[in-house]
Amino acid sequence: MPTVPRRGAVTELETLRRLAVSYYAAPPACSLETFCELLAHRGIGGIALTAAAVEDREPEELRRLLSTHNLTCTSLNSAGYFLHADPRRAAAQADLDARLLECAAAVDAPVNVIPGGIEHTRGEGGRPLPLEDARSRVEDALASLAGTASSAGVLLSLEPIHPLGLTDKGCVNQLSHARSLAAALPGCGITLDFFHSWWDADLAGTVASATEQLYVVQVCGVQTDGADPPRRTDMAKGDADVAGLLTALSAAGYPGLVEYEVFYQQRPQELDGLLDRAARDFVSLNGRPD
Repeated sequence: MPTVPRRGAVTELETLRRLAVSYYAAPPACSLETFCELLAHRGIGGIALTAAAVEDREPEELRRLLSTHNLTCTSLNSAGYFLHADPRRAAAQADLDARLLECAAAVDAPVNVIPGGIEHTRGEGGRPLPLEDARSRVEDALASLAGTASSAGVLLSLEPIHPLGLTDKGCVNQLSHARSLAAALPGCGITLDFFHSWWDADLAGTVASATEQLYVVQVCGVQTDGADPPRRTDMAKGDADVAGLLTALSAAGYPGLVEYEVFYQQRPQELDGLLDRAARDFVSLNGRPD
């Protein structure tokens, strides 16, 4: 005889509706349509979209696809990379930013913003900008993008990057810095990517007291092996306390979905198995009902 959940208990199905998975996890041969079907089949409630997902589809087509599979879009990735000295790369990023904003308006989701690293400022044969100058340029560019996003009715979510990514990915590294930049702009919050911020002394305080600034939350396990850089792994593996983060989010009343973000290119995995583990781990780490 099946167990009847106690009154007020959160069921496994309800828990899975609060999980989203990023399309970054899919191998290149997996279409967005197939990925959505696989998520819906498991009862997973959301999806994070990538540049590959938006480049060949009209915004309304994306909206219909997600609606068909009852999926919430948690973010579109990624705008920003504000520091390109190469005009061709800067122009390509500007085109992507515009596309992401257009699609975000259709699927009612925030656009994730990656600041860009200081190495991007290095012109041919030149030196990169000093760190403080690069951060100042990011602040100005973020304000400009926020104005464009506001006119389109779209939210931005600024993602602080692990200090090991300061040169090639992002020169905004602390949650406190990202929160300060976002607070100065209308319609701008932050992305808490656990992989990038698990080490941050402000993590607990941000979750507890700045929940309203958390537009996007991304999780994965964090594997640390001595001399090797940290890397993403399954939620239930690694050395960082994913369960503790999920508990803190629940205690703080975080209302959004939680994205599972891993990258196929970094760790190729068979997709069905990856999604099965993600669903199982998310339910387990959130605590199964008695």
